[in-house]
Amino acid sequence: MGFTSTLTKAATGIVNSLMGAKAVLLVVGSTSVDQIPVQFNPSEYKITDRSVYSQRSRRKKDEPAISFNGGMLSTLEVTLIFNNDEFLSLSSAVKSVANMITGDDSKDITKTINKIASLTKMDGESHQPPGCMFVWGSLQFAGYVESVGVNYTMFDKSGKPLRATVDLTMQGFNKAASERSSPLMSPDRTKARTMTEDSSIWCLAEKEYGDAREWRRIADANNIMNPLDIPVGQVLRVPSIND
Repeated sequence: MGFTSTLTKAATGIVNSLMGAKAVLLVVGSTSVDQIPVQFNPSEYKITDRSVYSQRSRRKKDEPAISFNGGMLSTLEVTLIFNNDEFLSLSSAVKSVANMITGDDSKDITKTINKIASLTKMDGESHQPPGCMFVWGSLQFAGYVESVGVNYTMFDKSGKPLRATVDLTMQGFNKAASERSSPLMSPDRTKARTMTEDSSIWCLAEKEYGDAREWRRIADANNIMNPLDIPVGQVLRVPSIND
């Protein structure tokens, strides 16, 4: 089972209970799933999907042969806002003073922000950053936190942060493993092709690799001694371009 699939399975119960609730960041450990609440739902988020291609120059043609080498992790970018409003009115100021006397700092935004920032650090048991899921509505992005940028924008007289924006970037997937599977049609995959009356090994190489000169790759994979004498109906193994 893949890394993100394992995360999704471990957090399934909690994710289902969060449907329709505020956004939350789940931290998936080996035996538990912790929640880091988001104070305000984001106004927007950005997901970037990428694929990896390689290109190889061909003689007598301006266009290179392009091979699909697989997909990369997707990127989630979201900005979160934290605001300690206890200092915005006289009554809240009195309450904040009482909290300072009793030692109650539950409204300290730096606590939550530091928890998020710590997700970029290596876990002592797994020797890698912890697995995470950002959940909000239909968004269930599973992966790990790549970076956390914090911009503090308001402070009290003692220098305690009151407001901050957190730019969170995650690497992972926003789809289940079954939705991410790709058909094996690119030249980096081994395939089987049946010879027909109007086909040749050169045409097959041109179609599969974008270069008729690659016919020897197919011939070698099928122990073909005479490329002009391939029976109609014979199934040929077309090896990966990377073999």
